[in-house]
Amino acid sequence: MKIKDLPNWPPEPGGALNASHKTPAKDQAILKQLIRVQDNSVTFTATLEDKEFTYDYEVPNSKLAKDLAEVLARNIGKTLMQLGDAEVT
Repeated sequence: MKIKDLPNWPPEPGGALNASHKTPAKDQAILKQLIRVQDNSVTFTATLEDKEFTYDYEVPNSKLAKDLAEVLARNIGKTLMQLGDAEVT
């Protein structure tokens, strides 16, 4: 399965956003860091114009979350849209 086939991929950033900061478009957000995997949730950060955004993405189960995290860790520096073509098992 490709990442883009997962529900709601690519996700929107979460948390408090400063109104003066532009929310990154999915083809602009660059994956910066995998933060953690917990149960069926994967948390990571992406950047746009030196601003960092946090993403909390939920998948159907914990195995898929671990598989997704491995793919993300190998693809630091790509946009969220580019990650859509990567395969997860």
